[in-house]
Amino acid sequence: MLIRLDRNHSTPLYQQIIDEVKHHIDRGALDIGHSLPSSRKLAEILGVNRTTVNRAYEELQALGFLSSRPGSYHRVQKRRKEVAYDPDRASLIPWSEISSEPARQIHEMFLRYSPEQPRLASVPEDIINISRLDLDPRLFPMTEFKRCTGSVLAQSDADSLQYGDYRGFLPLRQLIAQRLRLHGIAASSEEILITNGAQQAIDLLCRIFVRPNTKVAIETPTYANILPLLKFVRAEMAEIPMTDEGMDLDCLDSALRRDTVSFVYTIPNFQNPTGITTSHEHRERLFTICAKHRVPIVEDGFEEDMKYFGKVPLPIKSIDESNIVIYLGTFSKALFPGLRIGWVTADRDCISRMTAVKRFSDLTSSQFVQMIMHEFIRQGYYDRQLKRLHRIFRKRMQLALAKMDACFPPEIAWTKPAGGYTIWVKLPAKLGEGRLHERMLQHGVIVSPGTYYFPHKKKSEYFRISISRLNESEIGEGLSRAGRALHQMVGGH
Repeated sequence: MLIRLDRNHSTPLYQQIIDEVKHHIDRGALDIGHSLPSSRKLAEILGVNRTTVNRAYEELQALGFLSSRPGSYHRVQKRRKEVAYDPDRASLIPWSEISSEPARQIHEMFLRYSPEQPRLASVPEDIINISRLDLDPRLFPMTEFKRCTGSVLAQSDADSLQYGDYRGFLPLRQLIAQRLRLHGIAASSEEILITNGAQQAIDLLCRIFVRPNTKVAIETPTYANILPLLKFVRAEMAEIPMTDEGMDLDCLDSALRRDTVSFVYTIPNFQNPTGITTSHEHRERLFTICAKHRVPIVEDGFEEDMKYFGKVPLPIKSIDESNIVIYLGTFSKALFPGLRIGWVTADRDCISRMTAVKRFSDLTSSQFVQMIMHEFIRQGYYDRQLKRLHRIFRKRMQLALAKMDACFPPEIAWTKPAGGYTIWVKLPAKLGEGRLHERMLQHGVIVSPGTYYFPHKKKSEYFRISISRLNESEIGEGLSRAGRALHQMVGGH
């Protein structure tokens, strides 16, 4: 077996050996069962380090070209034929039949569920998507994050890649507790659980507290991604309408008198999808009603840090003297959605129960990622990022609202948020959603249909706009296009 090596070539020597041996086998120069020289012998022949030959042999064995037993030579073996992929290959298992009824229902929802994505195989480059609620990647603080990643790697040992504490990295929980005090929330690290985003926290709460013959009180409209979860755990929903002031508290009080409710889910700051922020008086009354009926409040503070117009009231959790509020937070809306770091702060017994379910679901969230997040906050980068986002999105929201004033028909109404990213638009009743998606698409823009934010998919006269992913130029052009589409709809053309 003749092997030629080029020591001046950029290809590593071990890879050249692999390529040469594969070439000899493929053209039939080495028969099945042929013994190759020992690694020591071949290293002497080629004038290379024995480690180089061993690495080449190990790679060839992993690729299926060679076989070996302890104390014997490497031999050429017959390779298994690669199996051709057949997309039409049927399964013997009727997956739908053996799935539970809730699993079938949520799968059907998943197949047609697209509140923030167009129903297109691919989106043409000239389409402006003002439906997505994830941060503009051009605003990601990549340099600072890389610096923190390098710092954690340099300072840590192998323990950073172990499972870690079920509740989350303790220094990060301590920092979160410290930051919560700025929002009027007094909590210790023992009352905080790190989750894979706020979405996992909602999932845990649904699985723990939803019981047969009970309901979950939700704002309508509400966060779209909680609705499939509630249906999956077979929760009945007490639908509490949203008014201009927030959740209709008279309606809530009546529902809590009438029904057994597992918890009340609310988003008091920059509510998704409406963008409404409730007053301090509204929050106090909501707390009083729930305390009277002894019903937990799940307060979703997913955009708590995105206050950039005036003063926004403190969270409901800040007035919680009875430990009935479960507060959810996340870093996704001001940093990187892909980090999946959220948290829950609540009564210790509640946190303990959530930790137990989480521990047997995913064991623990990534300790390494949490360590990087801790370093990012400790170095002051997170606060710097918030100031930057406040400055940018104050301008973007002002531009969006001004553009809507200028371009939308007078028959259209919309909310004027005090922060966050979303604006809720109401169409005249005679229009409904109708062919909203198609009309908008004809004008090169995508919005989020209102039907996804209500428990029962029905015709809705609403849609949501999000400015989180777009710069000022894109917002201006997108809303101009949306305005032209709406004028066409109102005019009946």
